[in-house]
Amino acid sequence: MAHASVRTKKAIKRKQKKSETVKVKQTASFFTMLKNFVKTIQVFLGFYSFFNIVFWLAFVTNFVDKKGIYIIFKPAWDIVNTFYTYKPSPDDKDAIDFTGVVCSICIMIIVIILKSLHEYFGELEENAKIEDAKRLEKAKKRAIAEEKGIISKKKTVDKTKEAGFLFLLDIDIKQVAGFLQANPLSPEDMVKMKNQFFKALLNNLNLNQVAQKGYYKKRLFLNYKSIIDFDDFIFYTKETLNAMAQEFLRPSIRIDFLVGMTLMKLTDDLKDNLDVLDTVNKLGLKNEFICTQKLKDIYECIPKQTYKMVSKGVYNLSKNLNVSNNQEIYSLRED
Repeated sequence: MAHASVRTKKAIKRKQKKSETVKVKQTASFFTMLKNFVKTIQVFLGFYSFFNIVFWLAFVTNFVDKKGIYIIFKPAWDIVNTFYTYKPSPDDKDAIDFTGVVCSICIMIIVIILKSLHEYFGELEENAKIEDAKRLEKAKKRAIAEEKGIISKKKTVDKTKEAGFLFLLDIDIKQVAGFLQANPLSPEDMVKMKNQFFKALLNNLNLNQVAQKGYYKKRLFLNYKSIIDFDDFIFYTKETLNAMAQEFLRPSIRIDFLVGMTLMKLTDDLKDNLDVLDTVNKLGLKNEFICTQKLKDIYECIPKQTYKMVSKGVYNLSKNLNVSNNQEIYSLRED
């Protein structure tokens, strides 16, 4: 079988981002704009009403006539004349046209309405400011939590440089019941076949990153130095096992894989971890790559992950059943 080199992954350097100002949607500014707009109209109409009554007084005292400056007030007077019209009696030469007074009264009524509207928008602005402050506070708390999470994750990622993983493989070869008498496999044949699987796998992997390799209870184990090689290792291991299964495929036998993996540091005891994986294999979860919680926690800190971990439940992984060592285990699936 052809040799295949494990794909090396380049170290990903992340530039530390400058702290950004927390931004949230500000609704108070909208009501502030409306309030200021209403206030501007209110002030304008107040001055307009004042100068309109001044002009009217000048007009009724014959100080000015309806020319020149009257053009400023004429639109308002025309509107008033739609519901109030001055019609002097031919005999009443001293009759006064109160159009200007009615116009100023109408404008002041509008100013009073605008004042109430201004106060209403002011209340909405204050309520919006309170809500904006709450949202800003929540956003700040989220930003702080995210920053702490990033720092915590970065520390964990740094730990991955010191973390490796341990792999234990068993090949379960059984003869199909209908062929037991016709073409039986001897125990020696099964051992030979299993060894061929192990040999093919070792030939197809790059073992430069393997700190230790060997056999534990007739099962192949590999102790990799770095978790960074995990995805490549899984890819080539799956490819090799599937190819070998096809090569040995025949109606008379059934071939299953039992795989257990866990975190392995330089300071960890090899035998203790192998005992845990031995218990994992004995659970009989066939043709799945089973990982421990410790491995999952470190693997998920790798910047880019090819696989995801699916929980298979909590089991007692102690070698001694009288001793509790409950751990959640996970099955490796392609993401």
